[in-house]
Parts: sequence; structure tokens; C-alpha cells
Amino acid sequence: MDQLNSTITSESDADLIATINNVTLQLIRYFSIFIFLFGSIGNILNVLILSQRSFRPNPCAVFFLFSSVVDFLAILSGLLSRILSGWGADLTATSRFFCKLRGFVVNTARPVAIWYILFAMIDRWLLSSLKLHRRQMSSLKNAKRAMIISLILA
Repeated sequence: MDQLNSTITSESDADLIATINNVTLQLIRYFSIFIFLFGSIGNILNVLILSQRSFRPNPCAVFFLFSSVVDFLAILSGLLSRILSGWGADLTATSRFFCKLRGFVVNTARPVAIWYILFAMIDRWLLSSLKLHRRQMSSLKNAKRAMIISLILA
């Protein structure tokens, strides 16, 4: 009798695992496409708007511009391979180079994008300060320095 119960339990566990795997595959296939499309469109629109001439001298806009560029790279490298894997065509599974490149880009781009948003927040804080010295620290030159240093440290 115990043998029969363990067999039934094993079969029901196997069915549950198969169902969970199928749901996961369907989520990867369709929800990833949704995130990819809306994330890409949003970042591309941010780049188009923030790269206009009127925003270029503003350090905060520059931080947000490059944050959108880096976020787009993260979405492109991270989600595209997951979408392809949902349809059985994953380049990262067949090529060691693409696997390592994807890992590097995703694990570097996400923190850098967050740092750029943090720098934009600091820039706004500097500009709202009553002290002249702090307001003068908000410059395009310092913004470029901060972005280069964060890329090197990432």
C-alpha cells in the first residue's frame, strides 16, 4: 500500500512540476515580449526627447539620457536572449562568447543606469542648495566625470 501511495504522489508531483514548467515557459514567451516592447519604446522615446538641443546643457538631462541608453542596452541584451530561449533559439546556450557578453552587459548596465539616476538626484540637490559653492558643483563637466568614473568602476 505504501508503494502505491508513493507512486501516486510521485506522479502528481511530476504533473505539478510539468505544469509549473509549462507556465514558466509561456510567461517567458509572452510576458518578456511585452516588457521588451514597452521598455524599448520608452527608452527610445526618452533618448529622442532628452537628446534635443535644449536639454544638452542640463547635467540632469544628460544623466537621464545616458541612463535610458544603458537601460536600453540592458533590456536588449537581457530580454532578447530570454525571448529567444522561450522559442528554443537561445544564442547564450550555444555560444560561450554570447553567454559571457550577455552576463557582462546585464550585470554592468543595470547598476550603471541606477547610478546615473542617483547622480541626477544629487545634481538636483546641488542646484537647490542655498550655498553658492554647491550650486556651482552642478556642471556638465562634473556630470561627464561622474559618468566616466561610474563606468570604470562598474
